[in-house]
Amino acid sequence: MGIFGNKKIKAFGLDISDSSIKVMQLAQTATGLVPSAFANVPLADKVIKNSMIVNEQKLADNIKVVLASAGKIETNRVVCSIPEAKSFVRNLSLPLMEESEIDGAVPYELEQEIPLPIDQVYLDWQVIKRGRDRLDLLVMASPKAYVDALIESLKLARLTPIAMELESQATARSLIASADLQKNILIVDLATKQTSFILVEAGVIQYTSSVPLAGRALTESIARSFNVPLEAAEKLKQGAGLIAQVDGISLTQALTPILDGLVEEIRKILKFFTDRDPAQPQIDTILLCGGTAKLAGLSDYLSSKINTADGAGIEVRLGNPWANTAANPTIAQVEALGFTTVTGLALRGITNETY
Repeated sequence: MGIFGNKKIKAFGLDISDSSIKVMQLAQTATGLVPSAFANVPLADKVIKNSMIVNEQKLADNIKVVLASAGKIETNRVVCSIPEAKSFVRNLSLPLMEESEIDGAVPYELEQEIPLPIDQVYLDWQVIKRGRDRLDLLVMASPKAYVDALIESLKLARLTPIAMELESQATARSLIASADLQKNILIVDLATKQTSFILVEAGVIQYTSSVPLAGRALTESIARSFNVPLEAAEKLKQGAGLIAQVDGISLTQALTPILDGLVEEIRKILKFFTDRDPAQPQIDTILLCGGTAKLAGLSDYLSSKINTADGAGIEVRLGNPWANTAANPTIAQVEALGFTTVTGLALRGITNETY
């Protein structure tokens, strides 16, 4: 079913963003799945810009660097991420038909749903519900230009891609434990340049979106507010977090415009979910992940804002990237938040479970 892959071959995970490359390989042990090789290396400048691969050879060279620093990678087979900015996720309802007919029906139905011509994207789909006379599908699409450039970079790095997976799928697989698959969960992935929102209903991704409000914007706001260099601002952010004060002014005050922008995006998604079917169980958990999620006090701040505006009962907490693996003592959980997506990719590589 397309470029996103469905082969039962063991592989490692590779997560490539505008600012870094992460790799993880999992191994089966007596205590469960554990990381056997991993690394997180900053991406060199002028390799990826605005989620577009600028130089395939340079990206391949950067991939080789992160692989060399990860430890012993036992295979050249890889499951690689496709960023949310380069992907589209839609839910489609079709008349009941044979699976062999779905490939022809999906492009026609999706044509009005995405901003690119159908012949310029790769499509994949999975049946999420089969009724008496309807099929509910999760459909994923990504621009051919991006995917082709990524595959070429992987080949230049002497890797064999067995699957290309959307970040949202990998992130959900990493964070949502088997016991929570029937819950309705909103994942907020706070990266360096953008924050992604992943709405998961009973184990099925229903909606994804992203906004350019994330770690870098927070650092820049601190630098402007306190007239300090970016390096000093980053240290303030990573130190005491929102409770830190400079000259009697808390970081919370300096970051309020950006934080409230995130709150507003979360409220929109909660409203979308409620308005779609007020009778269904609502979102009861918001999981935070990504490197910026470790900002001290962030989950409490978001919880106070969300529950004041939308009613009590929504739990806001840091996600656990080891929800479906054994805890890794070499990576503290707060640091592991930055490895969430690549952990999900590595899980796909060793279990072949789609999400």
